[in-house]
Order: sequence, then structure tokens, then C-alpha cells
Amino acid sequence: MIATRLLHYAASVSLEGTFVFWCLIAWPAFHRTKASQTFQARLDRRLFALAWASLLVALASGGAWLVIVASNMSGMPLSAVLRGPVVGIVLMQTRFGEDWGLRAALVVVLAGCLAVQGLTRKHVAGWIGLLAAAAFIASLAWAGHGAAAEDVPFDAIHLPADILHLLAAGAWLGGLLPLVLLLAQARGDVSPEALTVARTATLRFSKLGISSVGTLLATGLVNTWFLSGSVPALLGTLYGQLLLIKVALFATMIAVAGVNQLRLTPRLADVASDRALRLRAVRKLGRNASIEASLGAFVLAVVGIIGVLPPGLHTEPRWPLPFRLDFGEIAAGKQTALVIAAVAFVLCLAAAALTAERRRYREMAASIACIVLVGSVGWVALRPGIVRAYPTSFYASTQPYAAPSIARGAPLYGENCAMCHGATGRGDGPLAGKLPIRPADLTESHLFAHKVGEIFWWVSYGRDNGVMPGFADKLNSDQRWDLINFLLARAAGVLTEKVGPQISTTAAPPLPDFAFERSGVQNTLSQTLKNGPVLLVLFAAHAPRARLEQLARLKPRLAPAGLHVVAVALDRSTANVPLNVEVSDDVRAALGLFRSRTDGGETELMLDRGANVRARWTASGARGLADAVTLYRDAVRVASISVAAANHAGHAH
Repeated sequence: MIATRLLHYAASVSLEGTFVFWCLIAWPAFHRTKASQTFQARLDRRLFALAWASLLVALASGGAWLVIVASNMSGMPLSAVLRGPVVGIVLMQTRFGEDWGLRAALVVVLAGCLAVQGLTRKHVAGWIGLLAAAAFIASLAWAGHGAAAEDVPFDAIHLPADILHLLAAGAWLGGLLPLVLLLAQARGDVSPEALTVARTATLRFSKLGISSVGTLLATGLVNTWFLSGSVPALLGTLYGQLLLIKVALFATMIAVAGVNQLRLTPRLADVASDRALRLRAVRKLGRNASIEASLGAFVLAVVGIIGVLPPGLHTEPRWPLPFRLDFGEIAAGKQTALVIAAVAFVLCLAAAALTAERRRYREMAASIACIVLVGSVGWVALRPGIVRAYPTSFYASTQPYAAPSIARGAPLYGENCAMCHGATGRGDGPLAGKLPIRPADLTESHLFAHKVGEIFWWVSYGRDNGVMPGFADKLNSDQRWDLINFLLARAAGVLTEKVGPQISTTAAPPLPDFAFERSGVQNTLSQTLKNGPVLLVLFAAHAPRARLEQLARLKPRLAPAGLHVVAVALDRSTANVPLNVEVSDDVRAALGLFRSRTDGGETELMLDRGANVRARWTASGARGLADAVTLYRDAVRVASISVAAANHAGHAH
């Protein structure tokens, strides 16, 4: 599949590039310089051969790609696919097949354009071929990741960016080989017209290259954002690492093109310069264009590989560095200093580059001194944010933070952790006093200061030089995530005790997701929160009928604020009261961690759209339960609190 994709992309790029070179570079250059018909005919023969070869390779590799996709979809071997009806089914009943049907029609159009142009030498066939070749390479976007985007409006940007990226790549990369052919022919021709054609073509190709590179940079940033989206995905996944290799190759191509643009093209454009000097410039331009084309082939090879890999954003990132940046560890004042230092550092770098180009060595030395000074200030500000990292630091959980996972994690904690950390997790287990380092209190807020991937590493491989053992050989990955979810839920329950009736916009304890049934309709907390904040009423033994009836009557008044009320009985008794929902025992056990331990009545929690506890009231609290005005006001404020986007990395996707 990788080899097939490489050949097909290379052929598609070459097709577009050849027609672009014909229509936008070669024909205008010949027209302006009145070059000999022999020179033009020889170049046309070479370009015709290149275009026909590219078309044949595109046809063969496209057919092979279709057969491989049909084999993957059906699970049948290639030989069976070739003999059976599977290919026809894929062509007629899948979006991939529709795209390939369109591309087959474009192959016919391209073949017709090449035949007509070869027989008549009419440029109109070439322009039609250019449009067909552009459509041919653009249609590859529907065979890539961009076509899978479904979210509107943001993901809708991805497919157009993919199309523009392909068109720009075809125009620049595909035009390099025709440029090499023209420069080689001009170098071997003794006529002055040949050098004039080479000069005009090179200048026009330089302008085309600048616009193509700009488009590639802009669309490349868009694609990188949608397919990687984070530094961990770039550094910690094979997709991201290959993408960085592609960027490095692309940067090298730009550097070579920069030499052509800044040094060699001006020599060729100087008509007053010595003919031998111009010939040397032509030779070097041809050599550099060949280097660019070779680097472009490696870029296409990387594209062929990453096209069969899941995007970095949807892959578990294994962090390769022993440290990471945590800006939360940097004080606000130092964060401001860091931003100022970063801006100053970029300005000093630009000044150093400018003075180096103009050979103003004193100013360059001053700029370098400024870089060192600003860099030192930035390092001092940044240093607190450099923290230790682990290979799993950016892992996402295989198990959602929800009641079933917490229920599975509770007995795992009792079997493996309670002897040291204690039954309540406060670090006071029977073995705690015998350990050289006291076990951590797992109910403190510091638990949420760590990434779940780092907690996963400690649970898996231990810490404190073996004082805490690892459980990778005893618990599988899913069990370790269940254990972590239980630890997080219990700590969140303890922290909820400290939440008061005033709305807090700072970090808040998260409540786990759970399923419930009301009036025969199944629902979940996370789904309910998509429509607005939730007031969760937790009670046991005796249902607070009067309060729930009051909340039911207030429902029309609270609806404009988007507030939903969910009441859960934490015992097995069926409470036939308004707003009550039916839940499983797992849900009762998980939500029991969040009910007040000192109040025999109900506990009411105001949850934002991220299921974070923003306010808490209890029946016996100093202010009692919230009235209608307070609930409405608080719901409006909670609805405006932004929540963190879900982590789509790794297992969570």
C-alpha cells in the first residue's frame, strides 16, 4: 500500500507539474524570446514522454490502490478480489469508489488532451489538460484524512486545506523535473536564445515557487493542527515523527530554492553578464533543481507512509523526553517575563540575521550579545516550568471516568493499595509506619496536579526507588486505569466537602459520568450536561419530597438558565418522588463518595458542562439549600464557565 501510494502521488504530482510548466512557464518563455522551433520541439518531446509515463503510472498505481482497498474492506486476498465482484462493489457503493470513478474519467480526459496536443500543437488542449490534472490531484484529498472531517465549521477547513496543499505541491514539486529538462537542454544549446529561454523560464518558475511554498506553509500548518494538534502527538507518535521529517525535508528544499532565488537567478537574469558566467548559473540551477526534485521524492515517500497511519492526534503519544513544560508551575509574573523575553529573542535573532547578511559585524556582535542576555532571562523565567516527564505522561485513559470504572477500581485498591495508603487513602495503612518514605495522602488536591499518564506510570512501574511497587505484572492496563479512576473519584469526593455555596471558577473536583433512567428513557450525565448545567440532588434513607416537589415547580423558572435537576437515591429504596432517576448499584457507590458525610439530609451539587462541582449546598448547612433566585443566578454563571476540551489522544478516542 505504501509503495502504491508513493507511485500514485508521484505520478499525480508529475502530471500536474508538467501541464503547469507547459502552460505557465515554457510556452510564455518561448513566446517572449522567439526561440527556435527546434529547441521548443525537443523540449516538448521530452515533456510529452514525461506526461505519458506519469499518466500510465497513475493509471496502474490507481488500479492497484483500488484493488488493495477492496481487499482490505472485504478481508479477502488480492487474488480472490481480482476474480470476484468486490472491486465493482467498492466502485459503485463507497465514497472511495466514487472518487476513483471520477479519477478514471479524468485519466481519459488527460489522455485525450495529450493526444490532441501532440497532433495539433494547439495550446487549448494543454489548458484543458491543466484543469484536468489539477482536478486529478485535488481529488486525492477525498482519499486522505481530510475527507473524514465531520465537525462544522472548524473541521470543514481541513478538506479545502488538503486540496490547496495538493495543488501547490503538484505545481512546485511536479514542475521541478520539467525545469531540470529545460535547463539541461539550454546548457547543451549554443544559441543565445536558449539562455534567454532559460532565464525567462527560471524567473517565472521562481514566482510560481514562492506562491506555492506560501500555500504549502499555510495549508501545512492547518493539516498539522488537525492531524497532530499537540506537541506530544508530534514528538511521541510515529505519525508525528514522520511529519517532522517531512517538514525538515521541506525546509531543506526551501533553503536550496532560496539559493536559487537569491544568488543564481539574479546572475542568469543579468543580460550584461559574461556568457560563461550565465552558463555556470544555468548548470548550478539545474543541479539545485535536481536536488530539490530528489528531496521532493523523499517527501512523497513520507506522504505514502503517513497516509496509512492513524493521525497523531488519535494515537497514544509515547513521550520521548525526560522532561516536559508545565506553565502552571510558573508564577504569573514570570510568565509575563517569559513572553516578553520570547518576543525580544525573536527580534534579536532577526536583527542578527539582517546584520550578518549586510556584513555589519559590530551590529551583529551586539545582536548576539542581546540574544544571550534575553535567552538567559527567558531561561530563568522558564526553569520552574521544566518538570520531570515519563513515557506515559501524555497517555489518555482506556476507561472513561465513569461509575462502572470506579466500581471496578474500588476492590483493586483494597487488594493492592490499602495496606500502605490506608482504607480511606490518607496514607495511614498498617504498613505505612514501616516504610522509609510515608505513603502519599491520596485524598489531597495534589493528585489532580499530576497528569493521569504520570499516575499511570507510577501505578505501573512504582516510584521512590521501589518504596512504592509497580503493578504492571499484576494488573492489566485497563485495571490500572480503573484503579486510577477510583483514586480520582474518591479524592474528588473529599475535595467536594470543601466546596461552599458560592460559585467557584477555579479548579473544581470532577464528578464521574453515570447512566440513569427516567420515565423509561435512558440518559447519561455527560449527555445531559451538553444542554446546560445540572443540579444533582443526592439523598439516602428518606427522600426530601418537599424539596424535590419545590424544584419540580421551579422547573419553568429555571429552564431559561438551561438548568436540569437530577435526583438520585443512594439506597435501594425506590423513591416515588419528582425528578428522581433510576440508577445501578455502581452509580450509587460512586455518587456516595460525593454526598456529605456529616449531613443526614440531601446534598445538592451544581455541575458545569464539564461535570465539575462549582457549588454545594446541604440541608443542614449554614445557609441551607438554595432558593429559586440563587439557583437561577448561579446556573447562568456556571453556564458561562468554559470547560477544557476532551482529550482525544490515545485510548480515549
